[in-house]
Amino acid sequence: MPTSVTDAAPPAEEPADRTKTVRGRIGLVVIGVVVALAAGGFGIIAGFAGASSPGIASQTVAYDITGNSVKISYSVAKPEGDPVRCTLDAFDTDFNILAEKTIVVPAGKSGATGTETLTTPREATGARIHECAKTAG
Repeated sequence: MPTSVTDAAPPAEEPADRTKTVRGRIGLVVIGVVVALAAGGFGIIAGFAGASSPGIASQTVAYDITGNSVKISYSVAKPEGDPVRCTLDAFDTDFNILAEKTIVVPAGKSGATGTETLTTPREATGARIHECAKTAG
C-alpha cells in the first residue's frame, strides 16, 4: 500500500496566534494610555495642591483644651520678603469649626512661633493652623 504525502495547508493555529499577538499589543497600548493619563492627572493635582502656598510651611505644635477654651501653639516658616496670613481654628468631633482667628506674619521675618487662645461655644476636640498664604502688602 503505497502512501502518498500531500502538501498540507499551513496550520490553522498561525492566524489564531497572530490574532492573540495583535490583541496583546492593543491591550498593552490601552494600558499604557491609561497609565499615562493617570500619571498626568496626578501631576496636575499635585501641582495645584502646592500652588497656593509655595515656600510656606505651617505646623500645629501643640494644643490644650480646657472646657470652652483652646490654647494652640504653632510655627510658620516662610520666605523673608513675603507677608503671610494663616488661620487658626478649633473644631468638634464632626470637624465643625467652633472658633477661628487669623494671624499675620509680616514681611522681614523668615517665620514665627506663637500661642493663641480661642474661646469656643462648647468643648472642642482639636485645633490646627492652616490655609497659610502670601498676602498683598
